[in-house]
Amino acid sequence: MVLKGDYMTLRDNIISMLEKNKGEYISGQSIADAFSVSRSAVSKCINNLKNEGYDIQSVNNLGHCLKATSDILSSAGISAHLEDDIDVYVFKTIDSTNSEAKRAVANGLNVDTIFASDEQTSGRGRRGRSFYSPKTSGLYFSCVLHPNVSLAESTLLTSAAAVAVCEVIEEATKKHPKIKWVNDIFIDNKKVCGILTEAVSDFESGKVQAVIVGIGINVTTEQFPDELNKIASSVGENINRNYLAAKIFTKLKAFCDSLPSIDFMNEYRNRSLVLGQTIYFNRNGIDYTAKAEAILDDGGLSVITDKNERMILQSGEISIKLN
Repeated sequence: MVLKGDYMTLRDNIISMLEKNKGEYISGQSIADAFSVSRSAVSKCINNLKNEGYDIQSVNNLGHCLKATSDILSSAGISAHLEDDIDVYVFKTIDSTNSEAKRAVANGLNVDTIFASDEQTSGRGRRGRSFYSPKTSGLYFSCVLHPNVSLAESTLLTSAAAVAVCEVIEEATKKHPKIKWVNDIFIDNKKVCGILTEAVSDFESGKVQAVIVGIGINVTTEQFPDELNKIASSVGENINRNYLAAKIFTKLKAFCDSLPSIDFMNEYRNRSLVLGQTIYFNRNGIDYTAKAEAILDDGGLSVITDKNERMILQSGEISIKLN
């Protein structure tokens, strides 16, 4: 966790400053002055960061520069790109960031929070599936949010998260991500991101206590298990993962805070990979072939089956043949 104010460590302060000025040199004296420490303390901290793997270049009379290619996930690094004062927890490895977030909520967490990890040993996808989460090449994080909405309305945060991921990736790479209903992000017809949303509700009031939005992005992952090779890919560019997490969280929180407004649903529809396409799904043990007709304001998918029957899908899995 990043500790704010007087309690923030020199290490985290320096990481934050370097992240905010990535690719630029900052003099040792400027760093020392900013945090009221000695030049030797700054040098010692910089050397320790280099030993941790931070790609910092130090040049006499210029100072210290965190190179643009450096990509170590950290609480201070994510916080450096956040607009608000948000608690951030980062792990080297964890079973699942969603599981950790749920444990924290169960133990009384009641503020918006980010949980991120370099690796997940039991990454979770929808319908009990696992999410492949190898270390250092992906971004795996969960956002704990507190929307003042009903349980039904909270399901829209899956759509909001999909839009947030697409917009941030497009802004950073100029690629054009698409959304496969409900929660998968595709680039060039291959999945690069999955989203898992879980709500903790108060049964007496019918209101949501917290919503946990888990997001897993294959950033530079190249090797996948055999069963994923044909369907999975990665963004394929060295986007700084701290920046990526912070910007997605910021967009998602803005969407969350605007609920019950659903302006983001227009962008969700515009990025749909399935509208107008033939899809396949199973309901109550029966296989269906249908055309995806419309995405409703509540996130439901309206389809026309090959027997000319209109159906509304609110959840579940659909398949689509992609060229």
